[in-house]
Amino acid sequence: MKVIQVLPKMDLGGVERGVLDLAKYFKEEMVVISGGGRLIAKLKEEGVSCYNLPIQKKSPLTLRLIRKVRKIIQQEKAEIVHARSRVPAWVTFFATRGEDIPFITTAHGAYSKHVFSKVMGWGKFVICPSKMIARHMMENFGISEEKIRIISRWVDLSRFTFKDPSQRLASNIIVSIGRISPSKGFEYLIQAFHKVIRVKPYLNLLIVGEAEKSKWAYFEYLKNLVSRLSLEYHVEFLGYSPNVEEILEKASLMVVPSVAKESFGRVVVEAFASGVPVIATKVGALEEIVEDKKNGILVLPGDSNQIKEAILTLIDNPSLARKLAYNGRKKVERLYTLENCYSKIIQTYQEAIEFKRILVIKVSSLGDVVLAIPSLKAIKESFPKSKLAILTLKKYTSLFYESPFVDKVIGIDRDYKKVKKIIKISNSLRRESFDYIIDLQNNLATHLIAFLSFPQKSFGFSRKLGFLLTSSVKFPKERIDPLQSQNRILRLLGVKIKERKLVMWRPPITSLEKLGVSGEKNLIGINVSASVKWKTKNWPVASIIRLIELLRREFPSYKIVLVGDSHSREAANQIRE
Repeated sequence: MKVIQVLPKMDLGGVERGVLDLAKYFKEEMVVISGGGRLIAKLKEEGVSCYNLPIQKKSPLTLRLIRKVRKIIQQEKAEIVHARSRVPAWVTFFATRGEDIPFITTAHGAYSKHVFSKVMGWGKFVICPSKMIARHMMENFGISEEKIRIISRWVDLSRFTFKDPSQRLASNIIVSIGRISPSKGFEYLIQAFHKVIRVKPYLNLLIVGEAEKSKWAYFEYLKNLVSRLSLEYHVEFLGYSPNVEEILEKASLMVVPSVAKESFGRVVVEAFASGVPVIATKVGALEEIVEDKKNGILVLPGDSNQIKEAILTLIDNPSLARKLAYNGRKKVERLYTLENCYSKIIQTYQEAIEFKRILVIKVSSLGDVVLAIPSLKAIKESFPKSKLAILTLKKYTSLFYESPFVDKVIGIDRDYKKVKKIIKISNSLRRESFDYIIDLQNNLATHLIAFLSFPQKSFGFSRKLGFLLTSSVKFPKERIDPLQSQNRILRLLGVKIKERKLVMWRPPITSLEKLGVSGEKNLIGINVSASVKWKTKNWPVASIIRLIELLRREFPSYKIVLVGDSHSREAANQIRE
């Protein structure tokens, strides 16, 4: 399975280290597109092909890379494209349009509700490292639960060796690992540590991580705070370290003082794997990993007193520290191993390749919608693992009740051709991440909807705005029936209508009973009225009553059911009387 991973840089963060871990499994089957970085050399050692593009730049001009990325996708014969950040996601999303290659995203953070972030929800599947991020994507970006795949970050146990906490008693080192940023709450840890050394003066604090240029002012603030509290001989800023395992091997405990929601907490599971007791704040996914008093200690964010008390508790209670460390290691072995998470990723990739989301657009009229049913049946038979949806007018949605071919019915209003409605419908469909959209309506509005929904591929006739579709066929000049017309479009997907006949189905008995109809009786349905536009198609009420009387004489055991829309209610009431 050839997979392309796309991310801003291959430097030193948790995302980058995760890609490097996966490279050990994928080897030559992985391709990385990034803005370069210190870990590129290690990727190449694993046999990974690396492309250096300025895909990290937050500028509209970065979209010029779409063609280059599409060329790489085609050249490498990729089967999956996996974007791990917003700018790379915008580029790769459009690079995969028209290609039969699944586009997957991983939401590594709680993104702001901004148009720039929406693309992270457009993946065929959206991988989330925690339940907290999954909820955030569903609540803020309208992503359906069906698209979410929760795959936590992991730890490579071959790198992190468990060391019994009893062997750490001689250590005087407390560590905190993370990029230098206000969201990490290091000032509260420093303030807490100032109180701790009043009673434990032999302790030292190591803060491991580097500051981006935009965070230099905060870094200066932390250094000034250390100086002001006279902690220069007790607190050390170590900067970036590629060997986190070596730092954890020397640590007596670790503190994670974050004040903003963490999407996961990779350093926590690395500490768990190493046998280092953990103190963490009650923010975001940290609460999913750390269970208070069971495998760690949880404190309120921004509360230096609670951090101080937790540090002293663990130092003064070796038996508690030992219990927490062992429980932490057990949780890692159960949930957070590289092997376990790799298996889930492969499963998601395989599902993305085999499973299709397909939308058929057939809006009106009722007769034409009915005549589209053989096409729906043929599509479902050709793509048995698909989720097949139909976009039609709201008044026709009941037609597909309990249909064995249609998994989802999306109803729209009659004024769907208005510009605002087209935009609204397209935005909604885009979040569904359809692989294929098949336009059997083929008017200006539906062509626009198919285009603006940005499926992998779209199909229809080349007339009107058909040039916006990725695959189209010329509209026939000769007169052909509706099924022949639909068949020409379906051939673009390798689908053929096998049965040229009206396809109907009988709902399960339990479903009929919900409608107040006994499943034991034979039924005769009478559609009370046709469209109000077609007066010649509408029978007088008296004629329908005579028909019912005739049917009762000929079929006395049958139950007669009147059906119709809201316009039929008056006529139906007259008939019942």
